[in-house]
Amino acid sequence: MKVVQSAVYAIALVVGIHAAIKVDPECVGIRDRSIFRHQTDCSRYYSCRGGRFEGHQCLAGLYWDQTYRICRAPATVNCNQGPFVTVTTAKPILPTVPPIRTTTVGSIDIESNPNLSNYKCPNTGVSTVPHKNSCSKYVICFDGTPVEQNCAPGLHFDVLSGQCTFPVFARCSIQGQICPMWNNHREIIFIADKFDCAKYYYCYNGEPHANSCAQGLHWDPLNNWCTPAEESRCTNFTPYKAINESLLTPKNVPCADKSAHWVEHPRNCRYYYLCYQGQSTQKRCDVGLLWDSNTGSCNFQEAVDCKNDM
Repeated sequence: MKVVQSAVYAIALVVGIHAAIKVDPECVGIRDRSIFRHQTDCSRYYSCRGGRFEGHQCLAGLYWDQTYRICRAPATVNCNQGPFVTVTTAKPILPTVPPIRTTTVGSIDIESNPNLSNYKCPNTGVSTVPHKNSCSKYVICFDGTPVEQNCAPGLHFDVLSGQCTFPVFARCSIQGQICPMWNNHREIIFIADKFDCAKYYYCYNGEPHANSCAQGLHWDPLNNWCTPAEESRCTNFTPYKAINESLLTPKNVPCADKSAHWVEHPRNCRYYYLCYQGQSTQKRCDVGLLWDSNTGSCNFQEAVDCKNDM
């Protein structure tokens, strides 16, 4: 009798759970957070999140790329490739949030921003670090002051080159802490924080748990222990370095003043400079991208009006 009652209770519980969760017809049997292209409109796509089927709209002039799951320039997208979903009910189209443009004239506003206080920049020099919440943003440190910058629409920040590029090259990962599902008491997994040298995580029950070293110490990711800051191998912030192009001239340009600002190359649209404290640093966009002074970022060739020789 008790077995029958237990079975009845279990069935009632399952039925109750399913009744409480409303799932749109298009999302039945579909994995949560799946994304599909629109069958006929290249600028639209759909998603299933928590059982809700929602429509989305790319920014004007961009197409949805099902392969990379981002909105990109039309010339780089085969919009008829990838799975699509048949819409059975009318759903509102949610416009993609437009990126914040940092500058249109090349200037960079260096001032203390309380929203960036969790970025502990080096006190001297110019360096870069990925943004903690967005692959399409990054932070430049100017002598200890963090300044937020934005990539052009459809591009991600690459920590190795210190600039914006195609997402496939940037390999951005906001959630970098990946823990195994099962615990191994003989081999505890530690993970260094991507933005704070004094912070680290240990894995337990498949989840990362935050911890910090004592004041003045940094986490050493090779030895998995806290060590004096000067002895640690922490490289959260990447020094902003010039590229080595022996044949390209000019390697430097005169800076108008000691302020921070971008300068386009006078002869080649793939190259640009960052001016700061009266010194210029030459950089180069990846193949297929050109420097765009309007966005202060490398951008798709189709979006840039280049009048110089390539």
